[in-house]
Amino acid sequence: MASASIKEFGKAWWSEVYNRIIGAVVFLDNASAECLHWDGGLFNLLSGGAVAVRNLSPFEFCREEDKKAVFITQATWTQVQTICDIIRHSEFTHVIVICCVSLDVLYLEVSHDKDVSDKIAAGKGAAEGAKLLENVLKESFEGKQCSIEIVHVPIFTISLTNIVFVTPPYQHVYPKCRAKITPETSPMDLYTLLVNERNDARRLAGSLNNMLDSMNLKEDIYYMGAYSTILAGILENSPVCLARRKNCLHPASLIIVDRTLDVCGVTSHSTESVLDKILTLLPRFPGHSTEVAVDMSPLCEAKSYPLSNVDDNQLSPGCLYHATDDCCIQTYDYMINKSQKEVMFDLYNKLSKIDVQKSPSPKKLLKVTPQSVEKIITASKGNYQIIANHLGVLQQACAVLQTLKSPGRVQLELLMSLEKQFQENLATSRDSTSVLQQISHLIETRKDRELSLASLMALLVHIYSLKGKEIRFSKQHEDALEKVLSQAIYDDQRLMLEVLETVSPEECENIARLVISRLKEVANIRASMVRYNILLKPCETGVGHEYKGLLQQLVEDLVDTERPDMYDLKHGNESLVLKTKDLLRTGFNMLKQKKTRTAKHPLDNPTIIIFVVGGITAEECKRLHRSVITSGVDNTVLIGSTKLVTPIEAMEDVLSLTSNA
Repeated sequence: MASASIKEFGKAWWSEVYNRIIGAVVFLDNASAECLHWDGGLFNLLSGGAVAVRNLSPFEFCREEDKKAVFITQATWTQVQTICDIIRHSEFTHVIVICCVSLDVLYLEVSHDKDVSDKIAAGKGAAEGAKLLENVLKESFEGKQCSIEIVHVPIFTISLTNIVFVTPPYQHVYPKCRAKITPETSPMDLYTLLVNERNDARRLAGSLNNMLDSMNLKEDIYYMGAYSTILAGILENSPVCLARRKNCLHPASLIIVDRTLDVCGVTSHSTESVLDKILTLLPRFPGHSTEVAVDMSPLCEAKSYPLSNVDDNQLSPGCLYHATDDCCIQTYDYMINKSQKEVMFDLYNKLSKIDVQKSPSPKKLLKVTPQSVEKIITASKGNYQIIANHLGVLQQACAVLQTLKSPGRVQLELLMSLEKQFQENLATSRDSTSVLQQISHLIETRKDRELSLASLMALLVHIYSLKGKEIRFSKQHEDALEKVLSQAIYDDQRLMLEVLETVSPEECENIARLVISRLKEVANIRASMVRYNILLKPCETGVGHEYKGLLQQLVEDLVDTERPDMYDLKHGNESLVLKTKDLLRTGFNMLKQKKTRTAKHPLDNPTIIIFVVGGITAEECKRLHRSVITSGVDNTVLIGSTKLVTPIEAMEDVLSLTSNA
């Protein structure tokens, strides 16, 4: 099955699912449900013949007359056990398990790292994985007759636009392997990761392999960062990937980058992207990593509680993305790629066509204000015929309006101002900077300014990533910061650490010490880089300094017709070799770099996929896309990541406070 884009890749495989659900009760895990939402949602299953759709939960069971079940799952061991529980409490005679992860990877997991390399190399891994899973499920039927089908369908992507995609099943994957990769580094190997991290790496590499297979792409692999090196090693050398590349026809470049090399971009509050602001200020839709929950009370007569507690809300929340409405898909694209002014005009233009009070046409307005949009929404309240006919655009308008009217906007603007102030301070004062003293004071007075500790810690991560190793903070200032952080974490521990029992002052001191240690790691992560080690650059106007992200620098070099040397971007054939015949199992060595006479360049291939492990922002996607467009290159450049991320989420990924509480 060949597809020309990520969106077509997803649609093609969902059609395989729809062919199997007639007359079945369908169970989905959260990640699969999120992917379904971006393909059309619940009604795709119901209109396709499903008799019911339920969450994959051990508390679910079916009626006695329900004989067929379809489980759409990422097939983690916990989820497999849940499927077994549901089967035990039901009367199924036909079960189909749609496994979204590669069956050969599942075989390795179920085999608990036994030496199964011969079967993997012989191409029998998928069949063995299906057999193992089938045997586990058979035990749940306790001797009852039942047919079991195990089908692999690679459902793991959602397409935000035609060129941007994220992977909800891998939203939790983060490159925690912080080793510096240099020619002198000791050998890197898959087993430097913990067991669960190793499984995640295999799963993600296997899914990317499935995507490349479906798109008929034969890739050259480039990578930056320790975790990306391991992913590249699996993709470059595993028998499954080697066999696939022999049959694929279209050349492509796959560039894998660790987010940890530059967490400055994802911890910045300075964004023009409306989608980034929405994700920062509105709560997530329950069970989703990319969708937000929109308060629908402005349209409905029903009463609604504040969406701060989404799970307990009496009124079902709305959402941003509507896969079956082309107008909404266009507006969502605008939320990433256009300015706030353009998004407001777009929404007003669409709303004015349904306005029962006939507001002025967009052509007569010099500026679309939140009030002019709110007026049309209010006029539609309770008119359920209009709401039903234009539900998508009304939900999007409510989301934008709630973001612009959010109490958090004042704090967001303050944080943007502080970021700019600290950037200039770092650039001009350098080693004598007083930035840490200023942040310590902000943390102590945070309640007076109505700033959360989480936001200020995101600002700290931003500053340490921005300064890199070029600028040094004094030990005195860092010790003072550690003391202030310790007290603040103790005071705000229920919010920061998500704990029920009180954490002692001594434990908070240890956490603060750990925070400072990780901030130093963030600052030093690019120390061995040649070209992309500095993120704080003079402005093009010649006045002041600005942040120029590692990804931005990479893409600008990538599309530069002069083809500058990208020393920090490693190429698979130059430095990855097979350690044994089964890389999926044993990992690989990093050898000393050997420059080839005719070094390959990513632009040599018509399709380029840039994949960031650990999250990306809509603002970054917009800037990278613009750099490609303005360069005039003919290559198709796709941008992917494990998730869209907000500053606080990025800070939590970097510092991992809750796992250490």
